[in-house]
Amino acid sequence: MNPTIAYLISRHPLMGGEFYRGVRPAALLNRNFGWGTAVCNRMATEEDNPGGPLSFVTPNDRVITPDLIVVRPIREWRQHWTDQAHANGQLVVADIDDDVWVHDYYGVDTGPVEHESDHYDEWFWNVDAVLVSTKHLASRIKEMGHTAPVIVAPNCYDPFGLTSDPSPGRVIGTRLWLSGRMEPDLVLYDELVRPILDELDLTFMHLGAEPGHSFTDRGWDESRLIERASVPIPAFPLALEGLSIGMICMGEHPYNLAKTETHAAELASMGIPLVAASNHSLYKNIPGRVDPTPEAVRGRVELLLNPVAWGIESRSTRLWARRLAAKNEALHISAVTRMVERLRREGVVRIMAGIK
Repeated sequence: MNPTIAYLISRHPLMGGEFYRGVRPAALLNRNFGWGTAVCNRMATEEDNPGGPLSFVTPNDRVITPDLIVVRPIREWRQHWTDQAHANGQLVVADIDDDVWVHDYYGVDTGPVEHESDHYDEWFWNVDAVLVSTKHLASRIKEMGHTAPVIVAPNCYDPFGLTSDPSPGRVIGTRLWLSGRMEPDLVLYDELVRPILDELDLTFMHLGAEPGHSFTDRGWDESRLIERASVPIPAFPLALEGLSIGMICMGEHPYNLAKTETHAAELASMGIPLVAASNHSLYKNIPGRVDPTPEAVRGRVELLLNPVAWGIESRSTRLWARRLAAKNEALHISAVTRMVERLRREGVVRIMAGIK
C-alpha cells in the first residue's frame, strides 16, 4: 500500500516555496509512483478533539487523513498537533528552505505575533525527519543538535513552466521580496544598480513590492521604476513582460548561506540573461555572475545591451535553467523516497498496512 502525504502550506499553492517544495513534488510523486499526495491549506481536525488522527483540507475542499504530514513554515503549527499525530501513528516531517534562526527579525516581537518565528523552536525539534533545500542548511540543522534524519531535497523547479519570449532592451530588474531580504543585499542594489539607471538610461522592474517594502521607499527615482506586487509563479512571464536583463545582488550575511538559486532559475528559465552580483559560492556556476563591484556590474550590463550578445546569453541562460530543473527534480524525488523508506525501515510509523 502506497503512503498518503499531506503537504501543509499557508499561502497560495503556486507561490514560491509552496510550489517548489509542495505542489510540484506532490504531483511528481503521484505521477511517478502512485502515492496519495495532496497540498492542504487548512485543518479538518477540530482543536478540541485530541483523540483521532489529523486530517486536512485541500484548496478544492477535499479532505485527506495522511500517513505523513510535511509541514512547511506555517504559523499555526504547534507541538500539540505533532503529539496528536504521533499518538495516531502519523509521521511529521519539517520542510525548510531558509535558515530562519539567523533572519534579522527571527523572534523579534513586532506586534501581536512574532515575526518570522512560526513557533519553530516549539515544535521543530520533535519531528521525525527534516527536509532541507541545501547541504549548508543540513549541516546547520545537525550542528544545532537535531536528532532526526536531515535530508537534502533541492527546490523542485519546473523545466518548462515559465515559457517566455523576451527581447533585448533597457529594462533591468528582478523578482525580489524585500521584506524577506537582509539589509546588506538591499544596500548592494542601492550601490550597484541605482547609479547606472540614469547613466545607461535604464528602467528597473521590481516584482514583489509591498507597502513599506519597495525601492520607491528606499528613495529611488520613481520615473526609473516599475514596481508590482507578487504574483503566483505561472504569472511571472506576464508580470515581468518587457524585462530584458535580470539583476540579482547577494551580499555577505549569515542568512544568505542557506539560500538557493531560485531567483536566478526563475529569470533564466524565461530566457532572461542575468547579472548576478555576488561572491556567494551558490552563484559560482550561475551564468552572468560578476563580482559585486560597480565596474563589474556596469560592464556586464553594457554587454547585455548589445542585441547579439544578449541573444547568445539568453539561449545559454535558458539551457542552464532547464538542466538545473531536471537535476533538482530527480534529486528531490529521490530524497523524499529515500526518507520514506528509511522511516519505514526504522519503524517510526506504520506507513504501510501491517508494517510497524
